[in-house]
Amino acid sequence: MDFETTGLRWKTDRIVELAVVRTDAEGRVLGELTTLVNPERNPGATHIHGLGAEDLEGAPRFPEVVAELVRYLEGAVLVGHNVKFDLSFLAEELGRLGHEMPDAPRLCTRELAMRVLPGLGDYRLSSCCKALGVDGGHEHRALDDARAAAGVFARLNTTGFWRTSYDRELAIAESVAWPQIEGPSRIAARGEAQAAAEPSPLGVMVEGLPEGTSSGSVDGYFTVLDEILEDRRVTEEEAEAARRHVEGAGLLRGDVVAAHRAYLTGVARAALAGDLSGGLGASDLARVSRLLGLPADCTEQALAAARSGAAAPLPGSTRPLRPGTSICFSGDGEPSKAALEARAVAAGLKVQASVTKKLDVLVIDDPHSMTSKSQKARSYGIRVITVPVFLTLARSSDKQ
Repeated sequence: MDFETTGLRWKTDRIVELAVVRTDAEGRVLGELTTLVNPERNPGATHIHGLGAEDLEGAPRFPEVVAELVRYLEGAVLVGHNVKFDLSFLAEELGRLGHEMPDAPRLCTRELAMRVLPGLGDYRLSSCCKALGVDGGHEHRALDDARAAAGVFARLNTTGFWRTSYDRELAIAESVAWPQIEGPSRIAARGEAQAAAEPSPLGVMVEGLPEGTSSGSVDGYFTVLDEILEDRRVTEEEAEAARRHVEGAGLLRGDVVAAHRAYLTGVARAALAGDLSGGLGASDLARVSRLLGLPADCTEQALAAARSGAAAPLPGSTRPLRPGTSICFSGDGEPSKAALEARAVAAGLKVQASVTKKLDVLVIDDPHSMTSKSQKARSYGIRVITVPVFLTLARSSDKQ
């Protein structure tokens, strides 16, 4: 079993993804369960588990998955890598629903590996998988980690160093009384919750336009897109404002689709510029593509066009960050808050620690952030931008 969480504190953090791989005593897989879980708060360490608030928005809450989860755990010995961590979160979630965590037998593959492989040194799950020849899959994805832990456990047993029979634990597991939780469950694996999400309002707007192309200019429309997309969210009201601009400029569907593709190429150019570390630029590009209502293959096309030097608007150029602008940061992703604040200072911006009505800009690490800072900023009508947008604008401000 494996849980991905918003953080390390089981009292205050929440589960965002869980997986259980049910096996028999010989390690043969009998069934698998995996689902995202809406934590009803900010998703926390997105840079680790790769899940943003947008991914979790349509996911079931823990009360909606607990009945199915318990069915998978009943009668089982609970096995995981650093299993105490996972079970602490499970106990807390059950407690929130008025249930007690049963004293089911549990085994930790990390502790077993330390006995079987005393010279390994690094006992992370990925290291144990490598040492034992187990396919570790994608690290920090609950199902892959649960499969990896099951594989490590099976390999450790074959060494004969520890033991191969768990008859006593299995007997105890069968006698453990788990909470009786009735009702249907709702399960949504990675990608399923987002796939079920409503189409982008901008995409719907484009579909409603007359077909064809015109001789109208799209330059003003890029300014509209800068304003709408800088927080990486699109509301119905914003899409309606875009429609009014498009109709006023005499643009047709072909014009707007071409403008969206050009804008995405501009975002790709920014992503390739170097400041967007790790997968941040790629995930941002995919998000912008979805918001523009473009097909999935447009992301790769935009990257190819950007690499070839194709002309494209610089995203955010119509809404620069002027020196002296007050700015605040919210979130705990990567780059770190300290690194972002240093970047802001280098660009001549004034960093604030908290959100006040006099703040000019709040930078968030997730478009659907639910932190108190983001909620307060939106209620005050403060400009909100995401980290990739900030990095692009901060880089541009150096050249002013």
